Amino acid sequence: RIFRASGVILERRMSEQTVEEKASLMGRIGTAMIGKGIETLTAHGSKVADIIQKGPMSLTMMCLLGGLLTTLSGLFGVLNVLSPFDVLASAYNFFFGVLMMYLELHDKIGLNFIYKRIEHWMRILTTLTGRSLFYFYVGSLFLSKWTFMGILLGMYMCACGLFSFVVGKSAAQKLEGAQFELSDMESGEKAEFIKTKFDEFDVDQTGFLDGKELPSLLKSLGLELSKPELDSAMLILDTNGSGKIEYSEFKDWLQGRELNFV
Repeated sequence: RIFRASGVILERRMSEQTVEEKASLMGRIGTAMIGKGIETLTAHGSKVADIIQKGPMSLTMMCLLGGLLTTLSGLFGVLNVLSPFDVLASAYNFFFGVLMMYLELHDKIGLNFIYKRIEHWMRILTTLTGRSLFYFYVGSLFLSKWTFMGILLGMYMCACGLFSFVVGKSAAQKLEGAQFELSDMESGEKAEFIKTKFDEFDVDQTGFLDGKELPSLLKSLGLELSKPELDSAMLILDTNGSGKIEYSEFKDWLQGRELNFV
């Protein structure tokens, strides 16, 4: 009996040691991956920025992919009956992922009543700063799981948040530059200039500017924006979330209104 008891105690200690070793190993692997990622970004920061600015994937598509991956991760987690304690967290991830995809596609799929609700209850998500922080928050939730897939997805979502903030800030500064250029005009002269400029680029005479007309107009004002910056500029200028720049929004911008970056 003494030997049997000693064996049980020894087996338990070995089991506990194995769990601790596994946790320690996962911690070392995760720390090494994060350290390597930071080292790579530091060494090739300019190349990464150039890819984001000029690459084939727009910022919208990048964040949309993040939303899709978050949704799938949450769905698989909810269906995993082997980990019942993770079901609630996975349900939150599923909801967050669906919300991300809607925010990136709301102007294309309609359902404006949902956007109005978001604008009323979660207005911060209708601004670039709020959306960037939201993506970063979701990424931090994945990182807290400290699993291989959690670390990968968490780093990707944090990157979406970081790039959204940086690119949005850059676009806002350029749009503010156009406001400054017109600040010396008299009010009557400025109003006439704004109306003429809007009508010139509203080619189909619909009373608003879409994503195809806006780049040409911005270029005529001396603003050179990259593809991700154009996505951000559209979000900044489109204050009602319609996916189009109406004349009143265009006029308010050039007359010096505070931009909704924050």
